[in-house]
Amino acid sequence: MDKALTLPEILTCIGNMLDKNNVISCMQVCKAWRTEFEPLLWRSFTLKQLKPGYMGLRPDFALLQKNALHIRQLVIEQMDPNLQSFFMQCKQLDEVKFHAQEVDKGDDAVQIWERFSDMIDNHGRLRKIVIDPVPWPMTNKVLETMERCPKLIVLETKKTELDVVKSQLYFRLCSKNLKRLSTWEDDYDRPEFPDDLVFQEMRYLDICHATGISMDKQLTWLSRCPNLISFRWEWVGQVDVAKLCTILSGGSCPNLTALHLIVTLADADIAQILEAASRIEKLSLPRTGFGARSMDALRRHFPTLRDINLQLCSKVTSPMVQEILRSCANLQSISAETLARSDIIRHPWACKGLQMFDIGIDVVDETGDYDPPMSHYREVYQRLGQLTELNYLSICSENQADTYNRDPIKVSLEAGLEELATLKKLTFFSCKTLLDSSDPGEGFEAVKWMVEHWKRLETFEASSLIAVMGAVGDDDNMVEPYAMDLLKDRGIRVIEFNSSERGVYDEDGDFYEGDGWTDQEDYEDDDYDLDDFVTYEHYGPIDFSSDDEYADQYEHYMQLQYMGLE
Repeated sequence: MDKALTLPEILTCIGNMLDKNNVISCMQVCKAWRTEFEPLLWRSFTLKQLKPGYMGLRPDFALLQKNALHIRQLVIEQMDPNLQSFFMQCKQLDEVKFHAQEVDKGDDAVQIWERFSDMIDNHGRLRKIVIDPVPWPMTNKVLETMERCPKLIVLETKKTELDVVKSQLYFRLCSKNLKRLSTWEDDYDRPEFPDDLVFQEMRYLDICHATGISMDKQLTWLSRCPNLISFRWEWVGQVDVAKLCTILSGGSCPNLTALHLIVTLADADIAQILEAASRIEKLSLPRTGFGARSMDALRRHFPTLRDINLQLCSKVTSPMVQEILRSCANLQSISAETLARSDIIRHPWACKGLQMFDIGIDVVDETGDYDPPMSHYREVYQRLGQLTELNYLSICSENQADTYNRDPIKVSLEAGLEELATLKKLTFFSCKTLLDSSDPGEGFEAVKWMVEHWKRLETFEASSLIAVMGAVGDDDNMVEPYAMDLLKDRGIRVIEFNSSERGVYDEDGDFYEGDGWTDQEDYEDDDYDLDDFVTYEHYGPIDFSSDDEYADQYEHYMQLQYMGLE
């Protein structure tokens, strides 16, 4: 056993399952472990744009050069000319994200793009490039350079200006080997598609709020992707439903099974689209007019339906949601506004493999009684407890959090929370504002129970009031620890729900919009899996040059975390 734990292949397998803090701990065991685990700290690295007072915190140039070969994901927030040789030594990159917002003194946009082009030119391993966003128009050269990356299969651009020439270069690049393209708020200049231009390899296409390209041209783009699997479309304006249906039914995209339409659609429009589609596996229609006619058209897709998002659809009723849950055996993800206890208990659910449940639950009694017995809450928790594959659970909709115009489920041990002890795979839990009406001690006990029983929990979403929920002392006052402390001590990320805006803030102040949670594309095709491109943004590793220096280095590392620089 001792010898096995010195084998590089064994240590690599172990390291791939550890977070950065655990890797640091393993590096203290012995020199052999330090040698094997240190490169894992450099798998992803962010070159941050730092304020002048923080410049000394950046790893020195020699350390960057030493570990350049270990970097797989690189985020560039500053294209520092002094680091060009470091960039050129990052030969093992799988993914690069260019997010620079400021031009270094003495540079112009052309020089910035020249350095980026030199960095990626003919890069043998590079599979994903993200331009997100850069405040200067891309040059023709950088588009031509990206086209020469032999393994590039994922491209994401945002707020990029593409004139007539750049648009042609962009489309040519996209028509080569790209399997996934996301164009977000890019500005085109009335582009034209050559008659022979086909995006043969494209599997996943996201066109979101693009400007300068007409709705008709966007649908033409869709029709030129014969092997497309997923289409995400965000558009403000009238939709040519007839043309979209012709594409879906005419054989232009025979493998298209995932539709994410964040556009203005009436109930009758959606019904036509669902009738035209040959098979639907994933469907997102938030804020649309999905109603009775759409539901009728959806039923023939029940046997294949895996993911569905009907958030903020005012015509979607609780019985509709219940019918989907009890009829779709292959369902893995569902998001909707409301589901009543009276419907939940009516029929068992067929979706035993459900992984994501994001629905506001109402427990109002059929008679209109707004003070239902605790047994009603427990019945709901018992049904949820049967979903043993869940890794994402949200039981409060934004409408409930904003208005409390119904009687949402209670989050407490008395109400039956312990029925969810079966959810061993849960990594995300959201109750939004449901704990706000709890007694602080009762709320603390609920959070304590979650921490003890959901061992894989990574993210917890609630209102800021959990910060004052603590254990109850002998004098009925709150004493330490508090619920927030329990979560953070376990390394669980706390996201504060803000009902005044559509979305949530995490503890670092970053804003997340709700729609993003529900797009669970796995992007798998042959040997291609977007999970390979998970980006762990952090400031960068530290240099453990000797055992004696470990304590100081670790303290520095923790300070960077605390300051939000790591």
